Amino acid sequence: MNGMGRPEQIDMFKSFDADLAILPELKQKNIDALCPTDAVWITNNHTNKIPKGLGVLSFNQTRLTELERDEDMEIYIPLAVQSPKYAFDLLAVWNFYFECKQGRFKGVKGENCLEWSAIRKYTSEFDGECLFGGDWNFGPTFSQSAFLNMCQMFEDAGSHSLYHIANNLDWPHSNHMTFKSPSKSYHHLDHFFGSELFTANMINYEIPPVDDAVLSDHSPVILTLK
Repeated sequence: MNGMGRPEQIDMFKSFDADLAILPELKQKNIDALCPTDAVWITNNHTNKIPKGLGVLSFNQTRLTELERDEDMEIYIPLAVQSPKYAFDLLAVWNFYFECKQGRFKGVKGENCLEWSAIRKYTSEFDGECLFGGDWNFGPTFSQSAFLNMCQMFEDAGSHSLYHIANNLDWPHSNHMTFKSPSKSYHHLDHFFGSELFTANMINYEIPPVDDAVLSDHSPVILTLK
């Protein structure tokens, strides 16, 4: 979201009237203008005076409670979410692969890398209904083998790719791109995986054209439940 500090970004965001938002690239100083009920924000950039980070914001009587977090897992935020209709555990994600800035996962590749370790940890710790979502930085159009592995890990843990269910597609396929690079290559990098609460109550999974994104190289992903 490129900081989320410009009026046109704020107006666009507020037009969604979201109950819950996961915002990579959010600057902490810009949270108040979005008027959340609760907000949790972390960064792994401790050298920049005004860094970007990952924010999770709630609205419309939805409340957030922070769960125990592994500080070396950049940037994965586990939370308990309570809305007037639903309660579930959430893992919000801005994934950096082996390019962590610090901690024991910095430079680690293979089976013990950050994303596989985080998925194993939180799928085993979350008890009940759960949602995993954010900017994973890979997908069916980029590093497909890793994405298929991730889908299988979540499937084995009882969560499912909500995009693929909503669009009746197999995991290797996508009809929507969520990211546009400076060289104008397009990829589907942002994903939600959800338990039965989400597969049973999902009524829409929308990805607007990324070329229409407001001052961002990512399209919003809008998940709507009954």
